[in-house]
Amino acid sequence: MNLLTVENISKSYGELVLFQELSFGINKDQKIALIAKNGTGKTSILNILSGADQPDSGQVNYRKSIRVSFLDQEPIMNADLTVEETIFASDNEILKVIANYEKALTNPEDIDAYQKAFEAMDRFEAWDFETQYKQILFKLKLEDLNAKVGKLSGGQKKRLALANALINRPDLLILDEPTNHLDLEMIEWLEEYFAKENLTLFMVTHDRYFLERVCNEILELENGKLYPYKGNYSYYLEKKRGSFGAGSR
Repeated sequence: MNLLTVENISKSYGELVLFQELSFGINKDQKIALIAKNGTGKTSILNILSGADQPDSGQVNYRKSIRVSFLDQEPIMNADLTVEETIFASDNEILKVIANYEKALTNPEDIDAYQKAFEAMDRFEAWDFETQYKQILFKLKLEDLNAKVGKLSGGQKKRLALANALINRPDLLILDEPTNHLDLEMIEWLEEYFAKENLTLFMVTHDRYFLERVCNEILELENGKLYPYKGNYSYYLEKKRGSFGAGSR
């Protein structure tokens, strides 16, 4: 099932032409890494996919009704919210059910509101979900749910943005340097998470070990053109060295 189609996008900055008429698609269950030399257009492609920037020509089409989460290198967050409030502020129906239930718990006299909130927790199977989002936060070492975002370090903010992206259970997850600010334990946990969860991934990362273990397809941007490799990073390197025949990809 196709989730995203990019058709003939081009991008230039003055005299600098990054790429012209690039086209590619992302299908369900693909785990794709975008590879390119620095300054050749990786970030521009991600910005176009997220809507933060527009192509000079061409278009990006998402499948209707799919959930998409983006992880930016420097996420913008509301400094006045707490860690947990940031999670609940995301556009996720199950999180809204959990928030309503926790609100009902603070007002036990309103039996009708509590009953409706309880039934909604059952209907959306939200009991386990509440445990899961707290586990994700703890795995990313964000144990203080009441900490204000404005007091967090840059690394903590990036990890909170990553947690938010994972908790939203998107159909497509687009990541810009997801392992930045993660220690080895967190990286290993994230690898395991991606291995067991049914997520479609499109990412840029300089962490070649993470890329090798997570992604099963490579999309290389070279000299303004895209070249797909249906394999992991080791396969890509072998093909680049010509081990599988000159000129084949």
